[in-house]
Amino acid sequence: MDELVHTTLLKELKENKTIKVVRLMKKMSYDMASNILFDIDQHTRNILFSDFITSFKAIHSLPINLPGTSFWRGQKARARIVEKILPIMNKRREELSKGVLSSSNDMLSCLLAVRDENDKPLDDDIITDNFIFLFVASHDTSATLMTLMIWKLSRDQEVYNKVLEEQMEILKQRNGSEERLTWGEIQKMKYTWRVAQELMRMIPPFFGVFRKALKDISYQGYDIPKGWQVYCASSGTHMDKDIFENPHKFDPSRFENQTKSIPPFSYLPFGAGCHYCIGNEFARVETLTTIHNFVNLYEWSQLNPEETITRQPMPYPSLGLPIEIKSRCNMS
Repeated sequence: MDELVHTTLLKELKENKTIKVVRLMKKMSYDMASNILFDIDQHTRNILFSDFITSFKAIHSLPINLPGTSFWRGQKARARIVEKILPIMNKRREELSKGVLSSSNDMLSCLLAVRDENDKPLDDDIITDNFIFLFVASHDTSATLMTLMIWKLSRDQEVYNKVLEEQMEILKQRNGSEERLTWGEIQKMKYTWRVAQELMRMIPPFFGVFRKALKDISYQGYDIPKGWQVYCASSGTHMDKDIFENPHKFDPSRFENQTKSIPPFSYLPFGAGCHYCIGNEFARVETLTTIHNFVNLYEWSQLNPEETITRQPMPYPSLGLPIEIKSRCNMS
């Protein structure tokens, strides 16, 4: 992951003095999911990139399947994705049967190796559905968090200085033979991750979730019939002063040596309970690896300091977060 981030940043920023961070982070998270989770080659991932972006947008659209609508375009894009992925599935299925490929090689191979309760392989429709779902889950939320990290570091000098100091210290402590990030170094990025945690509290990538009532219930004077959908908004607990002191203040230290524990199901950037995100650790390492490389390689400034955060429906800087950037290697 570290090598991929480092190479991508050097390639994307080689000749550009200004970039849009949203586009860069979406491309970065897409490449990491393609490479690390699914082992999709560069040529195929380039072909599928625009179709995945179209599909991501359609997920949150009204399900009106008429030509020209986001949902219709998303359906067409999904069909093209399935068309491209089926030959890859067939090839890996053959390699698995011959023992050339292991089921632990990537998520797609893992799905192909799964057997149901009757010892039968999963249908292609189930595998492609899960493939697309896992791709979506591993892409947009990570791109959102990484973008918001760059946005916050652009605007808060104190937070930026502390993150930079922590990341530079990791390089200072590295012995001469080590060039890439290690697992131990990731664990040292405690302050950087607390910044991410506080960002996800104040600007959660997913602003809420739907749940279905399994039986008739009464809650705080409201009757909720069985089968009704209930919407849980993250801000309801994230910004509750009885749970988080001074909730409108950006304070990463609230996640350090907590004197007041956070009640269960109150901090929800990765969900909770049996629906807790299985990719939370992947997202943490992905975010920390990206920020480590970004702050160590570059300095930058926000071109539009008044740029606001808007939901599309994920929270992104409204103008794509254009920044002016320069390499640290070129600084005197």
